[in-house]
Amino acid sequence: MAVPTEPTPLAQRQETWFLLGYMLLPILGLVSVAMGIWSIIIDRKILGVILIVVVTQVFVWGAVYAIGKRKKLLDQDLAAIDEQMSDEEAIDAFNAREALEIEAREQADAERKRTEGKDEA
Repeated sequence: MAVPTEPTPLAQRQETWFLLGYMLLPILGLVSVAMGIWSIIIDRKILGVILIVVVTQVFVWGAVYAIGKRKKLLDQDLAAIDEQMSDEEAIDAFNAREALEIEAREQADAERKRTEGKDEA
C-alpha cells in the first residue's frame, strides 16, 4: 500500500518558477514598456520614464531571479534522482540525455537548412 506524500509547497515547484520567469513577468515587463512609451507619446514624460526605467526593470530582474531559482530546483531534482541510481544507471541516463540533446540539435539544423532552402528559392 502506497503511503500518501505531502504536497510540495508552491514555491518549491519548478513549474511555478517556469510560469513566473518565462511567461508572467516578461509579459508584464512588455506591458509596462508599452505603457511607458504611450505615456511619453501623450506628453507625460516623467511617468513614462519611471515606467520604463523602474517598473520594467523590476519585472525583468524578477524574471531573471525566477529562471535562476527554477534552474536550482531542477538541479536539485536531478541530483536526487542521480543519488538513487547506481553508477551504471547514472551513466546510461547521462548518455540518454546527451543523445536527446544531439538529436534536438540535428533536428534544429535540418529545419534551419530546410527554411534557408525555401528562402533561396
